[in-house]
Amino acid sequence: MAYGKIKADAIIYDNSGTDVERTIASLASSVSANSPTFTGTPAAPTASAGTNTTQIATTAFVTTAVPTNSAIDARADARVSAAVGNSVQAFDADTTKNDVANTFTAAQTLNAGLTVDGPYKQAAETVGALAIDLSTGNYFTKTINGNSTFTFTNPPSSGTVGSFTLDLTHSSGTVTWPSSVKWPANTAPTLTAGKTHLFVFVTDDAGYCYRGAALADYVN
Repeated sequence: MAYGKIKADAIIYDNSGTDVERTIASLASSVSANSPTFTGTPAAPTASAGTNTTQIATTAFVTTAVPTNSAIDARADARVSAAVGNSVQAFDADTTKNDVANTFTAAQTLNAGLTVDGPYKQAAETVGALAIDLSTGNYFTKTINGNSTFTFTNPPSSGTVGSFTLDLTHSSGTVTWPSSVKWPANTAPTLTAGKTHLFVFVTDDAGYCYRGAALADYVN
């Protein structure tokens, strides 16, 4: 056994039968501890699952530690399933629940009843001509200044109660009601020109009969 130092500028090694010469300087730069660059397919020991140190992580370790997309999806599905009915409301196509005001574009059937704690608002619908369309609202306003004949359209189906209020400002002229309107004592109210009147109508037979009541002659 010999001890000491060897001074050389290069070394020659056998690469599958071919002599390859490398300078000592190139070898030193390729194995520098500061940001070395490897070529080919370098290998390293694979750490056991759960290792959390600064050692090098091989592709085998990463594959084991990072779940696949299917595993992630399965975990997400499990968490969602556990939350539904608890922290997340179960989906029901017939209901809506959120923390903002809801606007419905179609009639809603509330067959379990409706409880309102707070103001109930109904838009006042202005009657353009003299036809009151019950499908558009429940409170209507109209000003007349001559003889006027009203008509009522689109009442709810028979067996369903429909009601509406007409806020009528009456400057002049007479008012003619549909023949389906029935007044107390079968007598239509007498109106004073230049006053405002409130009329309430109720039907439960698809508009065959409207029962009317009047609060007449409010001062404008």
